[in-house]
Amino acid sequence: MRYCGVLFRFAFSWKELHACYRTDMSRFDAKVREFLERVWPGQSAELVRETDWSFVYRGEKSYARLSKFFLDDTFAVKAADVREKWPRMSDEERLDFVSNFWVKKNWTDDDTEILEIIIQDGNGRLWEGCTQAFLKHPDRDRALNFLIRRLEEHGGDEPLNTIHALGVAKDKRATPAIRPYFDKYRKAVEKEKETGVPDDVVFGPIPYHAYFTAAGALLKIEGTPEYEGAIRAFLNHPNTQVRWWAKYALQGDEPR
Repeated sequence: MRYCGVLFRFAFSWKELHACYRTDMSRFDAKVREFLERVWPGQSAELVRETDWSFVYRGEKSYARLSKFFLDDTFAVKAADVREKWPRMSDEERLDFVSNFWVKKNWTDDDTEILEIIIQDGNGRLWEGCTQAFLKHPDRDRALNFLIRRLEEHGGDEPLNTIHALGVAKDKRATPAIRPYFDKYRKAVEKEKETGVPDDVVFGPIPYHAYFTAAGALLKIEGTPEYEGAIRAFLNHPNTQVRWWAKYALQGDEPR
């Protein structure tokens, strides 16, 4: 399948987008509608950019990326092509690729080879962009040990994707690596009792999302009342977004 390289700067219907493709895209209507409704319930969205690996939509206050690997189960790339192009790709091009590649459902040996390229010639930012791809690696112990080391040696931005992926893996070896993050986030969240709920719970000073990511991961792994209680305490929080995070952390199926 070939995609045209048009940069969209205006709102349009999904049917208008079909003309941009060399194949009939109507079979993807349901997936696109489901994606947009999940990200922006009841809102309109605008397609603002297309890359080699994704479509970028803009809602009222945020952006979201729809991976071509998710949209089309037959969309693929050969490991030999990635290996040949990888040295010439910029950091942003590499990140765009890995952050869309990981959602591929029909995992093959070729995909494992691509993941090995990312492991061997990547960095923390790239690995954080495709953590759930590691769960598809045939050598599960090697992949999980790699993610655990990422937490133990991590520096820079918070490794929330790595924490989430280890929670999905439900491997108790990850608990000692995740627990320090949980304790740090819990201590920061407790400051709400002194400072009150901030106006901005997403980017504000209290790390609600990070807290629920760590608590949810530990609940998946350990299944103990401590972590369940830590999440349930926020189900009646005055802020809608915080309640939403708590609800999905408790259910263990927060959309990512």
